[in-house]
Amino acid sequence: MSGGQGLTPVGSPNRRVQRRSLAPAHSPGLESPPFPRISSKPITTSDSSRALGSSFVERVYRNTDGASEVQQLLAESSPAKPLSEADIGRVPPPPPPRASSVAAAKGPTSAIPASVLDIPSQRLYALSVVGLLAAWKIYETIGLSLESGQTSLYLFIKWCILDFALLYAGWRLHIPKLRITTAMLYGLLAGSVFLNLNMFLFSSSVLVLALKPVGLGVASSCLRSIKSVPLVGPWLVGDSELLIDTFQLDDEHILGRHTIHILPHSLAHMNPTGKTMCIDSREAGQRTWYSRLVPGSSHRFQERQLTIPMLINGTRPASIMYAHTSFETGVRQVRAVKNINGLRMETVASYPALGNWVLATYYLPVVEEGAYVIHSVRDSRGLEFRTVAEAQATVVVGCPTAHLSWRKQDENSTFAVGSDGHASICQRVGSSSGDGALGLIDVVVEGFAPMDVSVVRLVNGHREAMELDGIGAKETENDGDENQWARFQRRTSAYTLSDAVLQAGEYVYRLESVRDAANHTVALSDTTSGASAIMARMVVHARPRVAWASGLPASSSLWLSDDRQRASHHALGLQLTGQAPWTVDYTIDTGAQVLHESRTFTTATAAALDARQAGVYSLVGVRDSYCAGTPADMGRVTVERAVRPTANVSSTAIMARECGGEIGAHITLEFTGRPPFVVSYRERNLRNAQGRAATRVVRTHQHRHVLALTPSETGTYELEFFRVEDDNFPSGQPMFEVVRQVVHAQPSATIYATRMPPAVCRGDSVKVPVKLSGEAPWQLTYAVAHADHHATFNITDIGDERHSIAVGPLDDPGEHTVDLVRVTDARGCARELAGNSATVRVRASGPRAAFGCDSNGVRLREGGDARIPISLSAAAEFPVELAYRRLDDDTVFHATIRHASSLSVPAHGAGQYVLVSARDMCPGSVDTVPCAVHVEPRPRAWFATDSLLKSEDSWYLPSTCEAASAETVAGLLPLGLSGAGPWRVEYFVDYWADDTAQSDSVPDRSTLRSALVLDPAVLPIEGRAPGRYRYRLSTVSDERYTRPQPIAKPGDVVAVEHTVTRSPAAVLRAYSKDGKPLVGNGGLFNRRSRSQSVTHCLAPGQLAPTSGESAAWARARDHLPEFRIEFSPGHPPFDAWVEVLPASGKTEVVEVLAIPGHSHPVVLPDHVASRIGRYHLRLLRTRDALGCEHRYDSSAGDLVGGGIDIEYIEAPTVRPASSSPASRPDRSVCVGDILAFDLRGLGPWSIDYLYNNARRSTTATKRLFRRIADVPGNFTLSRVCHRNAANDCCSEFDDLSYAVNDIPRIRVGRGVDVHQDILEGDLVHIPLYLTGRPPFTFTWQRRALASESNAKSKVLESHTVKDLDAYEYTITTSSEGTFEVTFVQDHYCQYPKA
Repeated sequence: MSGGQGLTPVGSPNRRVQRRSLAPAHSPGLESPPFPRISSKPITTSDSSRALGSSFVERVYRNTDGASEVQQLLAESSPAKPLSEADIGRVPPPPPPRASSVAAAKGPTSAIPASVLDIPSQRLYALSVVGLLAAWKIYETIGLSLESGQTSLYLFIKWCILDFALLYAGWRLHIPKLRITTAMLYGLLAGSVFLNLNMFLFSSSVLVLALKPVGLGVASSCLRSIKSVPLVGPWLVGDSELLIDTFQLDDEHILGRHTIHILPHSLAHMNPTGKTMCIDSREAGQRTWYSRLVPGSSHRFQERQLTIPMLINGTRPASIMYAHTSFETGVRQVRAVKNINGLRMETVASYPALGNWVLATYYLPVVEEGAYVIHSVRDSRGLEFRTVAEAQATVVVGCPTAHLSWRKQDENSTFAVGSDGHASICQRVGSSSGDGALGLIDVVVEGFAPMDVSVVRLVNGHREAMELDGIGAKETENDGDENQWARFQRRTSAYTLSDAVLQAGEYVYRLESVRDAANHTVALSDTTSGASAIMARMVVHARPRVAWASGLPASSSLWLSDDRQRASHHALGLQLTGQAPWTVDYTIDTGAQVLHESRTFTTATAAALDARQAGVYSLVGVRDSYCAGTPADMGRVTVERAVRPTANVSSTAIMARECGGEIGAHITLEFTGRPPFVVSYRERNLRNAQGRAATRVVRTHQHRHVLALTPSETGTYELEFFRVEDDNFPSGQPMFEVVRQVVHAQPSATIYATRMPPAVCRGDSVKVPVKLSGEAPWQLTYAVAHADHHATFNITDIGDERHSIAVGPLDDPGEHTVDLVRVTDARGCARELAGNSATVRVRASGPRAAFGCDSNGVRLREGGDARIPISLSAAAEFPVELAYRRLDDDTVFHATIRHASSLSVPAHGAGQYVLVSARDMCPGSVDTVPCAVHVEPRPRAWFATDSLLKSEDSWYLPSTCEAASAETVAGLLPLGLSGAGPWRVEYFVDYWADDTAQSDSVPDRSTLRSALVLDPAVLPIEGRAPGRYRYRLSTVSDERYTRPQPIAKPGDVVAVEHTVTRSPAAVLRAYSKDGKPLVGNGGLFNRRSRSQSVTHCLAPGQLAPTSGESAAWARARDHLPEFRIEFSPGHPPFDAWVEVLPASGKTEVVEVLAIPGHSHPVVLPDHVASRIGRYHLRLLRTRDALGCEHRYDSSAGDLVGGGIDIEYIEAPTVRPASSSPASRPDRSVCVGDILAFDLRGLGPWSIDYLYNNARRSTTATKRLFRRIADVPGNFTLSRVCHRNAANDCCSEFDDLSYAVNDIPRIRVGRGVDVHQDILEGDLVHIPLYLTGRPPFTFTWQRRALASESNAKSKVLESHTVKDLDAYEYTITTSSEGTFEVTFVQDHYCQYPKA
């Protein structure tokens, strides 16, 4: 048992230690290193030694800090499979500790070692610090919220720093379970800043407005609890403004109410609504004897059972008897409710003060139809309840039901009902007769007639609602029965639904609801009536149809052909509708006989009749798997047998009109067969023995066709016709017909205009190509026409078929037309030619060009490129070639202009350019006016020397004073400029703080600046800091040279020096009469300026003088401080101007002139410094002997500009506020009154007062001082002092003493709420007891009884009793209601306060 002994010092049971050792001591939150996991197999001695020695047991064994670490590890572990105690006992002692194993076993915890402070103590201290800081923040937040509309930047910054420090410390310490991650740190910091903004800077934010009332309420409650602690409480809380604003009088000044309730009579009413009810006879007796033994069955039975509501207003009933009248027999029976406590009851209202009085509804169960009325209701005392006079009987009828039933049809009908209850029928073709003409389905209803049924018919998904009204109306006619209740009996009726079923598809009939004569509507569902009872399904099968396919010819015939490219039979396509299989009946009329045939198809796809026999095919009928149908198409298809085509060929010669001879032949072709026809023949010229025959094809849709043969060459032509085709025989039929014809061709000539040029130049010639045909040689006559002349020419002996006619030279510009007139061949046969011409356009001149320069020519930058604009007049379709040169050079430059958008030529350097020539396809002319190309000079900038002074080797400006504005000396640095403005000038400003420094020394500061200027231009100079300045020009650019150009023109002034002298500076200081400097707080007027503040309290005898009191003012001056102006080293004498700014009133300026030294007193006028109030002294400007001035700006924030704040105060005074009870002449107030006083003088104030002989002292920062009179006694305000005054300025008072009176009290009875029940006519005496000082005045009211405990009811009466000297009063009444007191007043005070 050594293992158990090793665990004994830490105080943990062996079983828990063993469970802990099986699980790794790993906590994700602390990022502990994982420990070895022990497997679940049985642990041997060696295994357990290694496992426990390297995990939890080793950590526990080596722990020397107590049980806290062990408990933490046990809490963090998750239990694994426990070991038995025998296994634990076999665990050997742990091995000796090793440093590495100990370090690995110990996970990261807090940054503070556990040996210094254990982990739970660290958490306790951390949470304590957080709680203290939170309480401190809440305290300061509430204190700031009491100051309406006030914010504090100081509190915002302070709490942001404190929150950051607290969160950072939590992030660094890593305290377990309080650890803050980096993401949490950022989120908490953002939330802290958001809360601090709303608490301390945003006085009207949504967060402040929402939390301020809650915070004030909680804080005031805490302060009252602390203040109630004897001795210590008042000292800790003090006079808190929060207690004043949230003070409330206790609610014990008016105690008790008396409620009187007059008991009514008990009442019973059956079925208050008077509704007729229905009962389901099937469910009324469904409860069997064995269902009573099943748990919960009674509750379910009661839920389904019909009950009649009976309203009871009174005591709980002890016996209920009712009368039942049967509808069938009319017999009336009186029955009693056996178990009243077993009835279901719903309590509307309960009145415990009236005993067992309730307003409730009892539900009386019924199990049969009939008329029910109340016979009697009695309570436990035997008192009978009243019932409603002339109450009608409650009628309970049977609930209506309905179901569907198929009707029987004759044997020949296609109507059938399947085993599943669904029906089927074939589609009807007419609505007057056929299947279902007498109706297919009945609606059977049962109930209180007449009844209405809602039926829904779905035809192929289309919903139709039908209302069947008045079913069973005839059966309800009175047949002389003397039973008046017989009309409520249950009756059964049927209604037949007739449907034409003209539309195929699915018909579904469903009963939705049934309604009886008493307006009882029962929604029929599958669960209540069964699906087969309320829904019937019928399938209407469409009759099949058959028709010819749309591709078959309706008026023409189909042909049967023996050609290999045509079919020897035809498939006559059919269109079938219905359910497969189909049987189609048809006939074939061959002329000799009519054949009747039929064919069956299993699919409608590709259904067709195989037509192999000629004849007329007609459709007769069709049948599918369900029904028989008729053809939808009564058309006929004709199939004929085709015959082979033939062609008959004949010819007739064509004679020439101009010359004798045959010029061709007309070939006539006559066909038999079916068009279109195609005939093939071979054409051969026998004159050309080596020529090959040309095969030609003739196509025609006519049975007779004439072919005209007119070849252009002379010879004997042979035409061999060898094949003929038609539509039925596309492969063709052979034939052999030959036609020969001698042809003499006619001469002709044609111009090839596409080979002619589009235009020619003036004076050029042109060749017109011509092609001739006929017998050579030829003679050609042509004409050349122009707008103003016409000429005819002849050419003879033309032996070549292709010839060119030379026309020209053409000197007249414009269009020339060449027309062919006549051609004659070798046989002398002449032929006139018409419409064969060509047009030649002759250009009048070539292009004209000139330079487009203005008088200034073309300008370019140095090293840049330029182009010379060209003015050109030329044809757009021809490129223009230009030649030009410089006048001072013989080099000719060439340029080609191809587009109108590039009308310019490049310039080759500066000079005068002139055009030499211009041409396109024709030579042109040029303008010899030259164009000048100039090079623009670079821009320049320099300093103008008109206002400058010159020394030996430099230029400089006259010296100026410090702080001079730039506008004062703007004209002292004028610039000289050349180029194209505006100019951008860059220059350096060198600065030496020492104005005696040499120009060649290194400046203290050198700044590069840039300025955009126009001519004339000036550069601004520096004048605010004293020292020496040098201005050096660096670069300049203008509109032409946009890049900065260096300034290197010899002789230009590019550097100017300037000296700024220091202006006189001075400060105002305050001294006491003994010469000690007075150093006060910050300024009172301008918080941004760091001005001195001097406060002087004027005691009695030191007030401002009036007429005849100059001696008093002289004595007062001896106590006033002395103000002096002190100058820095400069050039005396000095002049100074001091501004005196009172808090209210006119500002004055005091001049102090010719100050010889560097220190001088400032004497303020008597009318300025003799008044009580605040003043501000500051320097406006100073001037030295050189004329340099220094102006002071109060917004600069320096000590000089700040000046001195002076305040003359007198002893403070106090007077009661006019709106406060403290202003009453009798000095009498009540508890709860706020005593408010107006404080005059300089705040803050120190106030001493006595409350019930207890002396208290407080500090007030507001001019309105308030205190709450929270207890009766005496209050005296004795003294008020200025808290921050230099000397004690106090005022004592002996007329501000007040008597605080208590609030009067009144009790109704014993001071509690009393509820009393009485009968009509009884009297009640209600006593009232008063406390205070008579005479009393109070108001009591009687209110109606409230429906709810917290609801305010209507005031029935109100009475005010005045000038009551007694301490007791009695109210006598017999009325019902709540009696309460709403107002009470004695000699001094009242409650509630006005």
